[in-house]
Amino acid sequence: MASIVTGGATAQHKAKIADDKAERRATWLLLGPALGFLALMSIWPFVYLVYASFTSYQLAIPIPIEWVGIKNFTRVMSNARFWSSLGITAVFALIAVPLQIALGLALAMLLNGVTRGRDIYASLFLIPMMVAPIVVGFSWNLFLNPIYGPLNAFLKGLGLAPPAWAQSPDWALPTLVLVDTWQWTPFVMVVLLAGLHAIPKRVYEAARVDGSSRVQTFRHIMLPMLMPYMTVAFVLRFIDSFRVFDIIYILTRGGPGTSTQNLAYYTYDLGFGRFEFGLAGALSIVQLVLLTAGTMAILGLAKRRAAAPRETELPPTVRRPGQTAAMGANT
Repeated sequence: MASIVTGGATAQHKAKIADDKAERRATWLLLGPALGFLALMSIWPFVYLVYASFTSYQLAIPIPIEWVGIKNFTRVMSNARFWSSLGITAVFALIAVPLQIALGLALAMLLNGVTRGRDIYASLFLIPMMVAPIVVGFSWNLFLNPIYGPLNAFLKGLGLAPPAWAQSPDWALPTLVLVDTWQWTPFVMVVLLAGLHAIPKRVYEAARVDGSSRVQTFRHIMLPMLMPYMTVAFVLRFIDSFRVFDIIYILTRGGPGTSTQNLAYYTYDLGFGRFEFGLAGALSIVQLVLLTAGTMAILGLAKRRAAAPRETELPPTVRRPGQTAAMGANT
């Protein structure tokens, strides 16, 4: 009897091993093409980019490719145009991203208070985000044209002297911020609207019963609960702000002069304007390092802020139990 039981257990174990092997083979069979495509289209180009950044790769000059070490990195970082492009990128990100967060929050709260036709209004707000960036650039280029553009014609009809917008050294960068904000504020709105829907209604009801004003409810309930969603939106938009290229290429071409030449456009100019692929690869690596460091700093700051104890003026029914106990001990 014992031998029969032992033999049955052994057979089950062997069958399980065979099933596991068949499952692994099926998994690799299904994932193999996708992994191969990923390696071919993403991993291999990145590896070759790293390799090219340490060589004297120049497409326009038929010379043998030589290993130059970190020479490309030192050349890039010692160039004044790099620091100018980095400053323009930082200014663009520090203006456009907070502006989009603020406007996206306002639109999300506006839509959250709508009871009828919310989906229709949300769909209309999402139209700019669904349009291709190249189309957005051409559309705004026509709209802001200083000669036949409708905006300048309207301002001239009011007796004003409108600027040349994208062609003006003073207005070119604010124009890019305006266009990028117009296109990507709906994305922030969607993220924060999802956050508002995730807040339980009983929290608002408890705050209203305890006499919390709208300002107090917004400041001490909505904002803290929306902070994870705002962090996600901020990080994604911060990453995209470093990669802005389409609207710059269409509207300003990095000008006037180099007043709107960010790191992405400078990399394009080195690689496809001067065909100095070694320098362009080094600049891409530097940009990746800066972007990674900035993203980690933002996430670290958000994590420390979330972990730090906060003394708020929440109504008693929506305070955390630890807060209420601490306040009772103090009194």
